[in-house]
Amino acid sequence: MTDTSQPPSPFASLVPQRSVGLKLLLVCGLALLMAIPALFIHSVVQDRRMGADRALADVSEMVGGQQSVLGPVLSVPYSRTLGPRHNELVYGYVVAYADTGTASADVDVQMRTRGIHAIPVFDATISMDAVFDPAALRAALPDDATPIWSDARVYLGVSDTRGIRDAITVTANGTDLAIEPTPYYASNVGKYQPVPPSGVTLAGGHIAGLETATSPITLTSNMRLSGAERLSIAPFAKDTRVDLVSNWNDPSFQGGVLPERHTAGDGQSEGFEAHWRVPYLARGIAGAGANLDLGELTEWNRRDMAVRFMKEGNPYQSVERALKYAVMFVGFVFLAYFLFEVTSAARAHPAQYVLVGLAQTIFYILLLAMSERIGFDGAFLIAASMTVLLTAAYAASVFRSRLYGLRALAVLSGIYTLIYVLMRAESHALLAGALASFAAIALTMYMTRNIDWYGERTSAPAA
Repeated sequence: MTDTSQPPSPFASLVPQRSVGLKLLLVCGLALLMAIPALFIHSVVQDRRMGADRALADVSEMVGGQQSVLGPVLSVPYSRTLGPRHNELVYGYVVAYADTGTASADVDVQMRTRGIHAIPVFDATISMDAVFDPAALRAALPDDATPIWSDARVYLGVSDTRGIRDAITVTANGTDLAIEPTPYYASNVGKYQPVPPSGVTLAGGHIAGLETATSPITLTSNMRLSGAERLSIAPFAKDTRVDLVSNWNDPSFQGGVLPERHTAGDGQSEGFEAHWRVPYLARGIAGAGANLDLGELTEWNRRDMAVRFMKEGNPYQSVERALKYAVMFVGFVFLAYFLFEVTSAARAHPAQYVLVGLAQTIFYILLLAMSERIGFDGAFLIAASMTVLLTAAYAASVFRSRLYGLRALAVLSGIYTLIYVLMRAESHALLAGALASFAAIALTMYMTRNIDWYGERTSAPAA
């Protein structure tokens, strides 16, 4: 009679048949191997993030990028003679900031699409009033300086001139001033550079009568700007107040000064309103002086008042945060399958663990692809439901019991709820992950307390 039995596989010794301890070690090793596909998904997230950045850059090319606005300042150039024979002529300038300044901005935000990406762009109408003391400008002149009053000017600044939509208008005590691009002169041809272009592109207009003015001068300016992502206003006066209203519901306040009050997130009205104030001492910059650097006002995250018009629930950031814990969550799922295995008569093959791990990995791809189109919360609900139902149904098939399928459904639902918490509560992510890991290990130790790890007993393991 012919023996039809199959010879034992040469790899049979590599797959534990009876030792539960070796099987657990193998499962842990497989969980670590799942870090490899997670790395590939991380590269996909980076590529998609770069695509979103390119979309933002493309839209910014058309409407103007991040906008930083400098309100009106006064400046007058001067000349001085230096050298032993006093025949060397050098030039400088004096800047005077307003004693008080107010700005009001009405910002309309609309969505522009570039491919699958929706980019918020804004159209801002900004009005600024500034009250100057001309005596402060004259007092700041060096003792041996000769002021050039014929080129005294008022300056304003915008960081991205592509976003200027209308002519900038300026009035001095009710008299219109002609505003033009600022001419910058090279010192090697005997001219002067009125104000250094630090951080913004300046526009200026001649203002007469500063050498003899004794009463305050009120400058009023109006401009209309478009841009993307961020709008900021520099504290252009010694005491600056800014009021901003917008139809955008998800602002992020940035810069060096946060608003004193705002209505963002109160749920009572569409859009938001915000009010800032920067008093003189908080600004920390002299009110007038020779050769002052306007960049001290316009440097980001130091003194400006800014709003970022972007969705804070960035899907790429959330998915990246979840990927940091990918091995841990795959390990949780594998531990659940392992506990099902040691408490049932059925056995799961290592290949089945790999399939379960790949299903958890594909969850992140589903989450990324869907969140780009329908938002993070909806994408998470769909992707998690698909993965949990698939893995629970597979557990019912592997362990040949609907009861184990229901147990897997409950356990996996808890695991994916934890994933959502970690992605949304960044400040509590480490604490939640640590407690969940401790709970998982404690449960595993309890469930396997009576297991025959060496597989020497013939009786079935008891949980």
